[in-house]
Parts: sequence; structure tokens; C-alpha cells
Amino acid sequence: MPPAGLIALLRNPHGVSGITDAQWNDVVEQGRRTQLLGQLAARLRQAGVFDQVLPAVQRHLALAELTSRRRGEAASWELKGMRRAIDPATTVVLLKGCAYAAAGDANAPGRLFSDVDLMVRRQDLESVESSLISVGWKPSRVNDYDLAYYRNWMHEVPPMEHVRRHTVVDLHHAVNPPVSRFYINPEQLFDHLAEVLPGIFVLSATDRVIHCALHLLQEGEPKKLIRDLFDLYLLVQQHHNTDQGRIQLRQRARALGVVQLVDAALGAALGFFDNTHPVVDQDASWLQHCVSRAARGAIGTSSVAGELAGTAVLAHSHWMKMPLRLLLPHLAHKTWLGWFPEKD
Repeated sequence: MPPAGLIALLRNPHGVSGITDAQWNDVVEQGRRTQLLGQLAARLRQAGVFDQVLPAVQRHLALAELTSRRRGEAASWELKGMRRAIDPATTVVLLKGCAYAAAGDANAPGRLFSDVDLMVRRQDLESVESSLISVGWKPSRVNDYDLAYYRNWMHEVPPMEHVRRHTVVDLHHAVNPPVSRFYINPEQLFDHLAEVLPGIFVLSATDRVIHCALHLLQEGEPKKLIRDLFDLYLLVQQHHNTDQGRIQLRQRARALGVVQLVDAALGAALGFFDNTHPVVDQDASWLQHCVSRAARGAIGTSSVAGELAGTAVLAHSHWMKMPLRLLLPHLAHKTWLGWFPEKD
């Protein structure tokens, strides 16, 4: 059976009439924990059943929608200021939450996000950082080891925070680490960009779906899986909701070298949210099973199987990002610091 509560409502908003007062408490709590409360509100409105919700619950849902809307407006304002500061010849690409909002994707209404995620070409990274620093964005303070970790191995620089407004920008030069066994050459993505605002681009619709699936597995945090799976489900429903569309998606994923990852993430997303798809697919990969179980455990009652699945997904995310020759010393270093923190 599909998970109850929040997931059941996201799968079938018309089931709202059968939710009891006590169950609504669980739904609201689950929505807050997974940051899906605003998207649940949008889902209920789109289905025309928002007015069937208890007035007390409507207030929680409406507040989540308002919070999402205000954060989106703030991010849009910040984005325009950053675009003015950056050389007009530099291609600026939005990723994740900002990209979904700017592109008008189906998962954007009610979606909560806090950071502005930008991607530029690696050769433009230094000049873009300097431009942002000149208008008040300061790099995070990190130790020498972490600075080398970001600069040498990762696909982004340390987060930058505005000195007055404390908003955060994550500046990327790729969608996954250059040392990753699944590294995607950014030029393959830059060749298919779509301009959504003057001088501001997003990945193509297909590449946004693939990046969503990749990010879901790369992040590896069980508590974030449900929202990422819902993002992926809505994006696929919007952009690839036909057999031909799914074939085209897999062809692009294969060309980028990540088709197995996309298959696993998409299978888990459809299992949760698509009423026509089996909740448990016996032919699914071990990774899909682990993602599904870990996501279910993160929103429901904890179990040994759920904890083990969550650990497997997290371990796989590290394995995706770094080869063992780098990963094992890195984990050993972080473990050591966990036992013996550095003193300021």
C-alpha cells in the first residue's frame, strides 16, 4: 500500500474529505518536516478541494504558501541585482528552486527554497565571485582543508552570504563534481539552455529533470528525499508524460552517462506519487528499493530496514561524488575532526 497521510494526499488530493482531525495533525507535521506543506496547499488548490480542508488547517497551508511566495520574490529581487553586477557577456544559469520558479515548472507553486543557485562556466568563476563580492556577497569562512575540498574536487565554491541581508548564493561551475564517476561536462548542458529572463538561463526541460534525479541521489539525505521525489514526479508529468517523452528522457540520460541513476530515481518517484504505477516494483534496482524505503522511513515510523536503507543511500551519494582514493581519506579526516574538533 502507498504511504498514508501526506503522501496519500499528494497522490490523490481528492481524498481530502476522508482525513480526520487527528490525521490532519500528522499531515501538517509531516508537511513541515519534509518542507512540502506549501506544495500540498498548491496541490489541493489545483484539484479544487482546498475549501474542503478544516479552516484551522487552511491557515497552516496558506501560511506555507505565503512563505514560499515571499521567498521567491526575495530571490527574484536578489537575482536581478546579481545579474546587473556580473559581466553581461557571462552566461548565468539558474539551478534547482530558482530555476523551477523562473521556468514556471509544475513543482514551483508552494515550493520552499532559501538559497539562490547559480551556474557559470568554470573559466568565469573567478570574475563572477569578484563581481558578487563587490556588491556585498562574502565567501563563507572555511578552513584550508575545506577550501581545497571545494576548489579541487567539488562542483561549487563555498556558499556566499550577503553582508546585510544574509541571503545565500551557491555558485556552481557544474551540476556534479569533476571527480565524480558520473561527471557531466557542463558544455553538454550549456548547449541546450533556455532563456527565461533577460540574460538569465535555465537548463532545458529534459536536463532539469535529469539534474533533479541526479541531485536527489547526490544529496543522499533521507529527510530530503520525499520532497525531491515529488519534484521529480511533477517535472516528469509536466515534460515527459508520454511513452515517447520517457524514451527521449532516457536517451538524453544515456547520452550524459547517468541513465541508471535516472531510472532508479524516477522509479522511486513514480512508486510514491503515480496512482498508475506499482508502489513496489519487483524488477526495480537495489538503489530504487533503497531510495523508496529510506524516503518512507524518513516520513513514517523509523525501522531498522529504513535506517539501513538511508545509510545505503547516503553511502551511495558519497560513492557517486568521489573515487575511493579521495573519498576514504576525506571521510577519515572528517571522522577525526568529529572526535577532535579544531580550535579557533
